[in-house]
Amino acid sequence: MNSIKNKLLVVLLLVTLLPTLIIGGYTFLSTTDSLKESSLSAQKNKMLLIQEQIHGYLDNVSSDVFYLRDFPALHLYLSALASDNSHSERLLLTNLRSSFAKFSAQKKIYGQVRFIDTSGKEIVRVNHKDDKTKIVSTTHLKFKKLRGYVQKALALKHGSLLITPLELNREGGKIEVPYNPTIRFSTAVFDKKNKRQGIVVLNVKAQHIIEMIKSKSSNGEQLFFINNKGDYYYHPDALLAWSSEREFNKTANLFSEHGELKNKLLHHGAVQNIETDDNIVTFAPIDVSNEKFPLGTVVSIVPKNIIFQTVSNFLYVFLLVALFALILTLALAFFLSNSISKPLVQLTENVEKLSMGDLETPITIDSKDEIGTLAKAVELLRKSMQILMKRASH
Repeated sequence: MNSIKNKLLVVLLLVTLLPTLIIGGYTFLSTTDSLKESSLSAQKNKMLLIQEQIHGYLDNVSSDVFYLRDFPALHLYLSALASDNSHSERLLLTNLRSSFAKFSAQKKIYGQVRFIDTSGKEIVRVNHKDDKTKIVSTTHLKFKKLRGYVQKALALKHGSLLITPLELNREGGKIEVPYNPTIRFSTAVFDKKNKRQGIVVLNVKAQHIIEMIKSKSSNGEQLFFINNKGDYYYHPDALLAWSSEREFNKTANLFSEHGELKNKLLHHGAVQNIETDDNIVTFAPIDVSNEKFPLGTVVSIVPKNIIFQTVSNFLYVFLLVALFALILTLALAFFLSNSISKPLVQLTENVEKLSMGDLETPITIDSKDEIGTLAKAVELLRKSMQILMKRASH
């Protein structure tokens, strides 16, 4: 009878567990894929937000530099300069400085607002730092002729724009401390006779961009801002930031540390996810949207076990539920198989006794199904045989 009980147990387990395993497996796989996709999408959306915020910060700079190029106060000064009227020139230069200062105070995002003449000399320079606007006095204005961006800007055609790469600002040839990341927007200025008179230069405070990126970093995530060579503009370890410009840690480079990313990051045009053996890498190209000037790339590297934490949590819950279901199924299957096989075992024992001549032991099986009916029939048989044996003995 043990074989019947075991067979019943196996059948019951198959009937209950097989559909559960199939449905549960499908649910697990589909849910896991959905959670993975959701995690990757969330990371991608985060990088899209960073990209959008940086673009929003820089969107109006191009129009601002052209606005200053055509600034009435600037062209009044240029007209006075051409008329060789020193008194008017001084008055209009003061007016120009004041107008540039108001512009700087209103915008707040420009560390320097300048007009540089064709000789490379700063004619007007307004600094904005710590929410304070300062007009630089004539004695502190400098010649910038030897600076590469000045030479390039002075050669621009009318309506052209020069945007320099993101770099640390230098004063007197030395890196300004504390670091002052800067992006310069420049355009050439022409007078009414279409004669080149100089350039307008806006130094954008790029530290705000760095802070935007830094603020979006989450636990377990490495967030970087790099140039097209893989050099760090921003690195979680401050000692590795600006590796291409400082005198130390010049070898710090994302492509040196993660060589597999070089080709993938250099040939992209949108926010994308890359899956490596251990990490999920998400990158967002940053450019000055109006000019399509590539500024750099924000790169996020997150270990898979962190970004897929929700998947791991789901797996643990699923396994606990599956284990509970298995224990419950085993208990139920054991109970059902036992309830079916036990009356059969008892009836078999009674029939064996009957076959050996035991007509005195009543056959009582407490079962309401067919086994109970069979037991009653055998009990009637026992009673009939008992009556026949008594008659035969008389």
